[in-house]
Amino acid sequence: MNITIFGGSGFIGQKLSEELTNNGHNVTSISRKGKPADLSDSWAKKVHWFRSDILNDTYWHKALQEADWVIDTIGILFEHPRKKITYDRFILTPVQLILDYLNTHNPSAHFLFISANSAPFPLRKYMDAKLQAEQLIKENAQPHVIIYPSLVVDKKRYFSVISAFGIKVLKAIPGIKKLVRAYEPISREKLAIEINSVVEGKSSAYTQRQT
Repeated sequence: MNITIFGGSGFIGQKLSEELTNNGHNVTSISRKGKPADLSDSWAKKVHWFRSDILNDTYWHKALQEADWVIDTIGILFEHPRKKITYDRFILTPVQLILDYLNTHNPSAHFLFISANSAPFPLRKYMDAKLQAEQLIKENAQPHVIIYPSLVVDKKRYFSVISAFGIKVLKAIPGIKKLVRAYEPISREKLAIEINSVVEGKSSAYTQRQT
């Protein structure tokens, strides 16, 4: 299948590009910088690295015209308003732009959005943005799937490893386990495998929000 990934050079996007490519899919990655300079793995040579900024140009349009699936991995965990890095710009706006284009030019393509299962109170605005994006998608006629991971963990992001360890410790405390159940960590590799399963028409527990 032809699969276009927005943010394909990022934390989740790279692992997803690798998994999909290794499973025989034709992958196009769209990101502001294109192919990462330090990426030399054999699978990366099979990916079509496309340099485009969805917020500032329309070069990405051509990469969606023949896509069977369009996957949005764009996102931020923390805002930096002074740098114009906000949840609205990096979560909501890409969803709206992608859907608007697909509605007119490729209405049969499936859109996959990576949301979040839950988030702690300090990330309330982040979670609110994810929920707003979900609502935009559900109100749209485009075929879609929403994935609900919680904390995505990988050694390349040390903060995620420390956070996962903290959750593991809390789960061992009587009475606390239920409070952190919604934050159950998932490895970056497993998330990529789950999304590949969805693309290939198989079931995944992550297509439903876990409580």
